[in-house]
Formats: sequence, structure tokens, C-alpha cells
Amino acid sequence: MEQMLDKLKGGLIVSCYAGYDFNKEMGVPQTMACMAQSCIAGGAKAIRTNWENVEAVKAAVDVPVIGIKKVYRSGDMVTGDFRITPTLKEVEELLRAGADGIAIDGTMRERYDNLTLEEFIQTIKKEFGIFIIADISTVEEGVAAWKYGADMVGTTLSGYTPYSKNPLPFGQLPSPEPDYEIIRGLREAGVEHIVAEGRITDGEKMRKALDAGAHSVVIGTSITEPRKIVKTILMDAGV
Repeated sequence: MEQMLDKLKGGLIVSCYAGYDFNKEMGVPQTMACMAQSCIAGGAKAIRTNWENVEAVKAAVDVPVIGIKKVYRSGDMVTGDFRITPTLKEVEELLRAGADGIAIDGTMRERYDNLTLEEFIQTIKKEFGIFIIADISTVEEGVAAWKYGADMVGTTLSGYTPYSKNPLPFGQLPSPEPDYEIIRGLREAGVEHIVAEGRITDGEKMRKALDAGAHSVVIGTSITEPRKIVKTILMDAGV
């Protein structure tokens, strides 16, 4: 685990997520593998990608690949109820695909299995020994996940749960500022390894996240989703 932490320290992880629910126009494993290769050539230290693309991405790059699998209970991305790698079934699928680490749902929302978050994390560690990032939306959730044994805590869901400090709709444009406050709050509460993710769109914001106490930073759609990039350019141009 220390080796993984060393590889990620101070670095950029690029989220190459593409699926039916999000960035569907690029939802082809070969496309995401090429995207990942280009990002690594540019200096990214790792790739975060969804289950459908893990195998292709893993074969294309020689850096850690963090796998996730979103599971929807109902509806679409905007209105649906989803969790990130919520049960052992998804964990096993990601490991079979070759993921070097996984991201899981670390929120206090209703779970999709009969385990508590503490039991879930500890079972993963005991049975698979895999590197875990717990995606959370509040400081309290992050502290709990860290205490339960997550290797890193990700701010991925800050703003995207109903009880977040400043709830936001997914995909809002223009993109609001990142939540630097949650990074500082997590560090002050004793969480040592934080992945800053969410609304970080450029190097200046990445620097602010690292200065706030993040161990590493994830950037996704601002790099890997041309549809959103084009929309943002046109909005900024008033076209």
C-alpha cells in the first residue's frame, strides 16, 4: 500500500470514465485506452476508470489503474440512485478485470448490501488485500472510512449527496469551485491521505487542492469528455 501511496503522492490521476450513463459517446474500451495512454504521456500518474474499460486501459498503460463500478438502483444519472462499487460482487469483477486499486462508496447513504461500511472495508482487506479509496461527501464520512481502514479518502461526492454542505446537480455548468474546505477539514480531523476530486478543472485549482492538504488530485471530465469541454467553451464565448 505504501508503494501505491508513493506513486500517487503529489500527482494527477485522470478519470477516464465513459459509460451509458455518462460520456456515452466515448464509451468504447479502446477509446478510453487511447485516452489513458495520452494522459500518461502528458504526465498523469494513474488512471481511474469504470469496470467496462479496466481491462483495455490496464493493457495500455504501465501505471496504477483504479477501478470503479457504478450501480444504479433506478433512473438515470441525474435522477437515479447510484453507488460506487457498493458490494463485494463489484469488487470481485474489478479485480478480475485487473484493477490495481478500487474506489468504493463511503457515504452514509443506504447501502446496497447487508454489510456496514466498516464490515465492507474490512472484508475487502481481509479477502483481497486491495488498495481502497473511499469516495465520500462530508468530513464525517471521510473520518469514518479512514478509521475503518480505507487507504485513501476521496472528496468525489462532495456536493452530490442531499446532505452535502452545498448540494449541486451533476454536470452543472459553469463548473462551481472545488471544495477545498472539505480537504482542510479532513486533514484537521486526522485523515492523512486525501484524493481531491470534483470540479478541479486546471492546474491552478490542482495546486490549491494540494496546498489544502490533498495527497493527490483527480481530474476527469475537463480532460476526458470533449462534449463538456466544447459546451464550456461555447458558454464562455457566449455562443
